[in-house]
This record gives sequence, C-alpha cells and structure tokens, in this order.
Amino acid sequence: MDALSTLAAVLNLPGPGRPASASRDWAVTETSLGAELPRDYKRFVDTYGPGVIDDHLVVCAPGGIGDWTDLLENNEMAQESCRIWFGGGDTSGAWPLGDSARWEGEDVPDWFRAGDDLISWGATPNGDFLYWHIRPGVAADDHPVVLRERGPYFERFEAGFAATLTGLLTGAISSFYLSRWLKAPHSYTRVPAV
Repeated sequence: MDALSTLAAVLNLPGPGRPASASRDWAVTETSLGAELPRDYKRFVDTYGPGVIDDHLVVCAPGGIGDWTDLLENNEMAQESCRIWFGGGDTSGAWPLGDSARWEGEDVPDWFRAGDDLISWGATPNGDFLYWHIRPGVAADDHPVVLRERGPYFERFEAGFAATLTGLLTGAISSFYLSRWLKAPHSYTRVPAV
C-alpha cells in the first residue's frame, strides 16, 4: 500500500482512485507558486478536495473557498507571516523567503538556506501553517513537510505530504504543537471548492 492509500485508510476515506471531480490545472498553480508540487498531494486534492482533518488541520487546494482553504491565498498569508519573522518585522513587499539579504535576527531556522522556499499547503485555527520545504534541485516528491507554529517556532519532518500526515495521525511522528489536536477516530471533512 502506498503512502496516500495508507493516509486514506487512516482518515476512513475510500482508497484514492478516480478523482472525485475534474482534475485541476496544476501547471497554472505551480507556475504561480514557482515550484512543482508533490504528486501525492495533487492526487489527494484531486480525489478528496480541500477539507479539514479531525476538525483542526485544514488541507488547502487551488480554488478553495476563502483564504483559509484556497492554496494560493493561504500560501500568501503564510509567506507574509514568515517574512515578518525572517525579516525582523520587515513587511515591505513580497520578497522571496530565500533572499538571505533580507534576513535579520535569529528567527530563520538553521536548516533553511539562501534560495530555499516554503510553500504552505495547510493551516490550523490556532494560526499554525504547514509547508513544504522547497530546496533547489530537489524533486517535488522529496520536499519535507514543515510546521510553523504561530510564533517563530518550526518543526521539520523528513517525509512528504501523505507520509507526514499518516505519521502524525498514527503517532509514528510526534509534533509538540500539532499531535494533541489529532485524535482517533480520524476524519476528513470536505469543504466545497469554487
């Protein structure tokens, strides 16, 4: 069983098969974000749509309703919040997170390098964001997942979208900030998209 099928089983969803709706135009989204997105995420969203895991963790998708489920709008907010921490409060424009000339202070994690990026795919009602850590030359399916708590606190998981979520839901991966909110039996509530 692949990681996406395992995640679907943990969430009590039917196995990923045919997408529930017409497949999204991922090329447009990826061009807008400046990076290719992992296949397991795209397959999950094409099959199940945007939604909420355990009434807490929002999985965004292109075309989600409002800024809390729309991938592009959520990412814009998530990146702005990182710019505030990385740049010592500098909110003067949408500069790339990997622009080390803009970094001030000690809030940039030690694993984040010049040229890297963070693309947010999820959030929580607590103001936490989930990202992929985008590194130059690394394949999209190999981008690790990062949780940024609403302050400048990060947790980085060395697994992709489906494997990280499955690990968090089963307890194989522990998060100081997130694990207490994810309790069995697990569920996924789809949120309509436009």
